[in-house]
Amino acid sequence: MKKNKPKETEKISTAKPATKTKKVSKAVPTKIVKKEESRECVTHKWVPLVGNDKGKNVPTFLFTCLNCGDLKVGTQTIKISRYRLDMGELPMNSIAGIKLMNGPSVDATASGLIIGADIETNVQGIGAPLFMKANGFLAAANATTSATAPCVGLAMDSGTGNKRVLLHGVFRLDAWAWSTGPGTAGLIYLDISTGTLTQLRPSGTDQVIQPVGWALASNCIYFMPSMMYLTHI
Repeated sequence: MKKNKPKETEKISTAKPATKTKKVSKAVPTKIVKKEESRECVTHKWVPLVGNDKGKNVPTFLFTCLNCGDLKVGTQTIKISRYRLDMGELPMNSIAGIKLMNGPSVDATASGLIIGADIETNVQGIGAPLFMKANGFLAAANATTSATAPCVGLAMDSGTGNKRVLLHGVFRLDAWAWSTGPGTAGLIYLDISTGTLTQLRPSGTDQVIQPVGWALASNCIYFMPSMMYLTHI
């Protein structure tokens, strides 16, 4: 008699399948270093920008450097970037930062807010204080009366006609001999002599006391004329 073999039962494992664990790496903060912009291009490679005239490409008087991206109009280089805008040696690093030269490296020069204006009279020449006349022209100022004051600018050129005028900034003139110091020691006023400045405060009747700046050195001033002035009784 043939005996039937007992059926083999499948062994079922109740163990849970192994799960793969994800290794989490802890991020290490990295220091972001902003690359400092190169101040000057060692070798400019200028190419003219091209314009279009009646369908034809023509070179213009505006050039760009292939190495650094500076622009040039004629012989004047304009530096424009994310961090800088300037023409020449007066960079504007941001809206809140305008750099002035202290003091300018050349005699009879200035650094600051400069405009072109019509000068009616200026016998004294470069560095002469100027006031605004009723006709809109500028003329050499003096502190004798308020009719020839207040000083609103300094002449940067000699003679009359359309000339450069410093409204606010640093002015160097080697012919000056200012004294520096605290308090009123370094203050500079409009003088009673036409077209000149002084460190002696005017004291005569009807004379104007107007501080126009202060001495940075014997030959250099920071010009910032006050529009609030006194007149002697």
